[in-house]
Amino acid sequence: MEKEKDITLEEIKSIRFAWDRMANAMTVIAVMGVLGISIFMLLNIKTEGYTMLIGTAILVLTTSGLASFAPLGLTVDNDYIIINKLVGKVVIKKSEVVSVKSIDSSIVRRSGRMAGSSGAFGYWGRFRHRTEGSYSLYATNFDRFVMIETPKKKYVINY
Repeated sequence: MEKEKDITLEEIKSIRFAWDRMANAMTVIAVMGVLGISIFMLLNIKTEGYTMLIGTAILVLTTSGLASFAPLGLTVDNDYIIINKLVGKVVIKKSEVVSVKSIDSSIVRRSGRMAGSSGAFGYWGRFRHRTEGSYSLYATNFDRFVMIETPKKKYVINY
């Protein structure tokens, strides 16, 4: 396990996240599964009536909702670190940051997911690690992680 190293806020730069193979594979599997089930349901609409249509709509809307949380990258300026998502963004005020540290990917791998995704549409959500506690994860690969702590919340992101 790699030892945590000191990092400064100035080392976190604006980037577009690059997806790793697992995130790509999980996303393709999820989308293809939804498409396959939706096509099956729509082809059976004559025999099953509107139940299949409603089921398809729920499936597609739920998947689209989950995809909206997908992290796309970071925008960093003098005052903020902004985590861009497919829909919306998470804004961290630099003035509120109490600590920043580079962390090993094993911390993320050994964390339990409380809500979110461990691959489909990236790695995002609320996670808990036995020594680091709860944090919000926004990542698309396991290359480099940084933990940013504010008085109210911890964030783990790619940088």
